[in-house]
Amino acid sequence: MLTVHLIAHTHDDVGWLKTYEEYFTGIKNGNAHAKVSQILTEVVFELQRDPSCKFTFVEMKYFNMWYTRQTKKMQEDVKKLIKEGRFEITMGGWVGPEESVAYYDDMISN
Repeated sequence: MLTVHLIAHTHDDVGWLKTYEEYFTGIKNGNAHAKVSQILTEVVFELQRDPSCKFTFVEMKYFNMWYTRQTKKMQEDVKKLIKEGRFEITMGGWVGPEESVAYYDDMISN
């Protein structure tokens, strides 16, 4: 018997077709449609609305940009969701690993 665990997680590029700020704010959507700041805000609202849901986030660059711009109330809400294990942070690197960062030591260095 084989057990497979699937962990859905974010993959928000920190600079690829746009700058990290363009991905964060959602400007220049002709190149790539993304607004990471809105994703994080909506996720927190949805997690609060539905206690059966979880979310896994990877890119700490974006989380840091978003979190530091939030109200104290929102920051406390996020801390609560993290403590409950419903807002999960994996790896903890500034960016998510790609094919070039396939080894644990490389993820730690990141």
